[in-house]
Amino acid sequence: MEKDPFSSSTGAAALDPDLFSRQLTWSDALRFEKQDVHVLTPEATSAQVLCLRVSRVTESPAAPGTHQFAIVFHGPADTLLGQGTYHLVHPELGDFAVFITPVGRTPAGVEYEACFTHVV
Repeated sequence: MEKDPFSSSTGAAALDPDLFSRQLTWSDALRFEKQDVHVLTPEATSAQVLCLRVSRVTESPAAPGTHQFAIVFHGPADTLLGQGTYHLVHPELGDFAVFITPVGRTPAGVEYEACFTHVV
């Protein structure tokens, strides 16, 4: 039996704590570019899979000893994910918990961004 990625001890969906043990790195992010990732979203009593396309991955200037980067995703126009932490699945890289924010809407869909800062 597969492990349910969502638990509901308080009535609200929560991510499996094991997802937070995996850190998304810059090299992981580069492998995502121009590929699809799946987002598992809690919908009533089951999980629904939403496909997002990684449109770009960019580095940002950072303070000494840190590395900053962002991933921009493009999703369908008919679904809007609220700002929050989601369970992302990539066929080669596996599962991650990622905080995403909707940052724009185009006629073709919705753009989301995830920002990362790592101590190096």
